[in-house]
Amino acid sequence: KLQSLVHVSTAYSNCQMNNIEEIIYSAPVDYNDLLQSANWMTDKQLELLLPSLLQGRPNTYTFTKALAESLLQNEAKDLPVAIIRPSIVGAACKEPLPGWVDSIHGAAVLFIAIGKGMLRVMKFHW
Repeated sequence: KLQSLVHVSTAYSNCQMNNIEEIIYSAPVDYNDLLQSANWMTDKQLELLLPSLLQGRPNTYTFTKALAESLLQNEAKDLPVAIIRPSIVGAACKEPLPGWVDSIHGAAVLFIAIGKGMLRVMKFHW
């Protein structure tokens, strides 16, 4: 039996806000209504609806992370849930194996380039 759950969200799940606290905010839309609507809407209709769904968020990634947090709050009421909101996720330390990444985006590109010896020096300014 599942005793607790740790959900990895993102620090950007509510990035449209100026001040973000350590609470779960209400979903931008009801996830059940959105799922039912998505079943009958065309891709074009969903695309037209997207700006109003995002409510100031920059992309669907941050939108769905906010939706998932709200879903967990409503559906996992009898289960201890921890929501972690990292600002960046890198390669795995141990599991499923050291250095594992599921995509080559963001910081993963740097990790791979450094690990392969392709990037030895990086100049930046504070």
